[in-house]
Amino acid sequence: MQTDDPPTYRFTAKVEKHHKSSPGIKMAYVIDAQGLSVTQGRSVKLVPWTSFRFLHIHVTSGVGTTGFPVYSARLRTLFKSRELSSLDWQGGKGLDQSAAYVQFMEELIPFAVARNPRLRLRCGGDPMMEAAIPAALTLLIAPFILIPILIFKPLGALFAGWTKAFGKPTAGAFIMIFGVVLNMLPWSTGKLFKADDLPIAELPPRYRRGGI
Repeated sequence: MQTDDPPTYRFTAKVEKHHKSSPGIKMAYVIDAQGLSVTQGRSVKLVPWTSFRFLHIHVTSGVGTTGFPVYSARLRTLFKSRELSSLDWQGGKGLDQSAAYVQFMEELIPFAVARNPRLRLRCGGDPMMEAAIPAALTLLIAPFILIPILIFKPLGALFAGWTKAFGKPTAGAFIMIFGVVLNMLPWSTGKLFKADDLPIAELPPRYRRGGI
C-alpha cells in the first residue's frame, strides 16, 4: 500500500450536462498529498482524504448506449458525491477512456486508504439505483415529518413562526441536516473490497499499468 509521495497522475474528462444543448463541463482530478484536487471549469478545490467516507466503483455494459463498457466511481463525503467516469464527451460523442480511468483509480484507491483507513470501498451494484435511493427515501420520510406539524396546531404555529422569522436559513439548515444524514449511510448494492485486492470486473487488469 502506498505511503510515500503522491503519484503525479491526472485524470481529465468532459462530463455531459443533462440538457443536450449544454456543452458540458471539463473535470480534472489530481492526486495530491493532502487530498484530491478537483478542477471544474475554472474552479479548483482540494478535497482532503479524511473527508471521504465511501468509494463505490461500477461497470455498465454500454449495450444500446455507448457500445463499450463504461467504468465509473462515486466518491462520497459527508455533504456531497463526486463522480468519475471512463466516458469522455467530446463534440457530443462519447469517447472511451478506460485505460486512463483504470490507471488513475489504481493509483488513487490505495493512496486514499493509506491516508484514510476508515474509507469504505465497495464494488458492483446498480449505480442508478444507488443514486435514486436518497431521493426516494426523502419522498417516503417527508410525509412523516409534515403530518405531525399539520395535525398538532401548536407545533404547526411554532414551525410557521420559525419559517416567518428565519425564512430561507431555516429551510436551508433542514435540507443540509437531512442531506448529511443520507450521506452518512452506505448507499450501495455492491460488495466490499480491499485496496490491495482490486476487483477485476470494475478495474480490468488489461487496462492497469503493466497489465496483460
